[in-house]
Amino acid sequence: MIDIRYHIYSLAAVFFALAVGIAIGATFAKRSPLVGLERSTIVRYENTTRQLKREIEMAADESNKNADVAKKCEEFCRVVMPTVVKDRLAWRNAAIIQTGDYDELTGNVKLALELAGARVNSVTDINRTFPFNDDAKVSAVLINCGMTPPGDPTEARKKLFAIIANLLCNGQYHQMISQLENSGIAKFNGEYTRYNRLIVLVGGSKADNTFSPQTIDSQLIAQFTPDIIVVGCEGVNSTGSYVSAWHKSGIATVDNVDSAIGQVDLVCALGGEKAQFGVKETADRLIPQSLEKR
Repeated sequence: MIDIRYHIYSLAAVFFALAVGIAIGATFAKRSPLVGLERSTIVRYENTTRQLKREIEMAADESNKNADVAKKCEEFCRVVMPTVVKDRLAWRNAAIIQTGDYDELTGNVKLALELAGARVNSVTDINRTFPFNDDAKVSAVLINCGMTPPGDPTEARKKLFAIIANLLCNGQYHQMISQLENSGIAKFNGEYTRYNRLIVLVGGSKADNTFSPQTIDSQLIAQFTPDIIVVGCEGVNSTGSYVSAWHKSGIATVDNVDSAIGQVDLVCALGGEKAQFGVKETADRLIPQSLEKR
C-alpha cells in the first residue's frame, strides 16, 4: 500500500517547483520575483498546498480509523469462528490441493477444516512449473507410471489428471506416488488410501500472466465425479486471481480465505452451499445463507 504521506510531499514538491520556476523566470526577465502577479501566484499555490495537505491528512486519519475497525472485526471473527464452524464437517474426509503460489494459505485452510471437524487426509502441492501442455512430457510421465499413453495428446492429459483425481479421492493409483513425484508432477503429503469427498483447491498467483488455472485447475476439476464437492479458494491480495477460471468450471469459490469470514465461507461451501463467496468484484455473497439455519 502506498504511504499517503508520500502524496503530501509529492504535491508540496510540485508546487514548490512551480514557485521556483516562476521566480527564476522573473529573474531572467530582470524583475523582482516577489511582486505583482508572481507573488499572488506563489501565495495561491501555497494556500492550495496547505488545503490539500489538510484534506489528505484528514483522509489518512479516517483511513486509519477504518483500518482499526476492520482489524477489530477480524479479531472478533477469529474468536467466534471455532463456535460457528464446530461440527459442520464432522466425520468428513478432505484433501487439499495447492495449485497457487501462496504456501501460507494451505495451513490456514487445513486448520479451518479441522476446526469444523473434518479429517484432512492429504495435502498435495502441484508443481506449477511442470509443462502440462507438453505432449512428450505428459506421455513420459504415463510411461514412467507403467501405463501406455493414448495416441491423442488431449486424451493423454486427461488420463494424467484422472490419475491425480482418483488418487486424491479414492486411493486408486496410490502405488504411483513415487513415480509422479520423481516426474516432477507434485509433492504428496499424507494418507492417500482413504476416500475423500471434499476437495479444496488453494490457488492464487503472485504474477498476473499465469496460465495455471487453465492448464491445471480446470483440467483437474473436470476429472472429479459429481459426488465430489470441490471448492476453490485464494487470498484477497492474490496478484493473479484463479476465481474466473474456477467459475467456468462450475465450482464454489472463496476469494478471501486468508480472513476468518473467508474460512467460514469455505466451511459452508464444503457443506454444500454453492456460491462465489468473498469481497472481490467476482463475488456474489459474503455471508453464507446456511449460517441462518443454526
